[in-house]
Amino acid sequence: MRETPLPFTDLMTDTHAWHPWHSREEVAPTYRVIEHGGPGGRAALMIRGTGNAHACGCWRMPLPGLQAGRIYRLEAAFLCQGVEAPGKSVRAILTCGEGQFFAQLDPASKIGDWHQLRLEWVADTSHPNLTVQLFLAWSEKGSIRWSDVRLFDLTSRIETGPRVVRLAAVSGNPTNPVSPAECLDFYAERMGSIEGRVDLVCLPELINSTCLPGDPLSWAEPIPGPTSERLSGIALARGCYIAASLLERQGRAVYNTGLLIDRNGGLVGKYRKVQLTLGEGLLRGCTPGEALSVYHTDFGIVAMMICYDGHFPEVARILSLKGAQVILFPNMNDSREGGSVWESVVRTRAVDNQVHIVAAVNGGRSCVVSPKGELLSMTDRTPGSIAIAECDLATSLCDFSKRPIHRRYDQLRRADLFGDLEKHVWDKSDYGPAVQE
Repeated sequence: MRETPLPFTDLMTDTHAWHPWHSREEVAPTYRVIEHGGPGGRAALMIRGTGNAHACGCWRMPLPGLQAGRIYRLEAAFLCQGVEAPGKSVRAILTCGEGQFFAQLDPASKIGDWHQLRLEWVADTSHPNLTVQLFLAWSEKGSIRWSDVRLFDLTSRIETGPRVVRLAAVSGNPTNPVSPAECLDFYAERMGSIEGRVDLVCLPELINSTCLPGDPLSWAEPIPGPTSERLSGIALARGCYIAASLLERQGRAVYNTGLLIDRNGGLVGKYRKVQLTLGEGLLRGCTPGEALSVYHTDFGIVAMMICYDGHFPEVARILSLKGAQVILFPNMNDSREGGSVWESVVRTRAVDNQVHIVAAVNGGRSCVVSPKGELLSMTDRTPGSIAIAECDLATSLCDFSKRPIHRRYDQLRRADLFGDLEKHVWDKSDYGPAVQE
């Protein structure tokens, strides 16, 4: 049965309710109402650059009739032309009081050439009056049309309250195992010791080969294979997701592969470690993966990075940009500076990307970290110890005004300046200061 469409207040019905605004006359762009300039011939509000690279201005209007405690959604659509860097120049925000920032509308979808932005929030008594402001900033010759600005009351459609999941990470390896099956006995016993419901368990790196005798690559196996099938049986029996890193063989290639298994024992996906250490890549003969992926679960969007991946902040950032809410982090160890930087690194990755991180460490301290950088749970170094925490996926770091940041960092990134991140140092004429031998 099709759900009844939500009623909304069309904020473009009376374009005279919108007023142009800029902070100073010397940075004023030009403004124009285009009666049939929006999608489907609906009205649009245009802002155009004047040849002044410093120009910055907006259309704005107060939001009508907000009531404390009710849940609202604000949507706006835009079409820009000649704007060199939309990520820098296009903004839709809410302000309160005397022009204080309140929140930003985030990208939601694209229909044809029109991009839709969206924000959902709960109105409160401390901010009873909000103003929507639709900007074009710092675009010398570009123009933008804003249209389809709509306010929805979602109160009857959205369940409020935390989105709590129980996430766990198992530490360590068995003592002197002689086969992958014996390794799995160790992890099966530890997962079986978890009391009560658990939504996801993350195991450490290379659980089917670490500490086994002989050449580690000799223990590599296909996926599906003995280890993944055993994990599938455990996931089905416990009704939880399981993530782990294995040595995977596919034809002539051997990969350090993370796999995610669902509650029914099905394989959700495989992630092959992209940032190999020189030892495992060049000296041991593993092949790096070529993709950073996210996976949809019944509680949210998860992603995976493995050990050395975490030394590169771009990996976690890309996973965040792809929508990850939880990053699973099978890890051998982080022994930099004797392990003293491990805690600060994993907390920083969580804060910078506003994600939960579940880190399972072979030779260190496993942990579950919130987007606030909180250590929700952390083990000691005892093999088999378990970090487990109740995680509210709606958690966000708050700014100075106590408003949640959520994905603001993703939206405010000056991607137009980040081209150097796509280059290798060999692509540069200047390699930086010489290393003193």
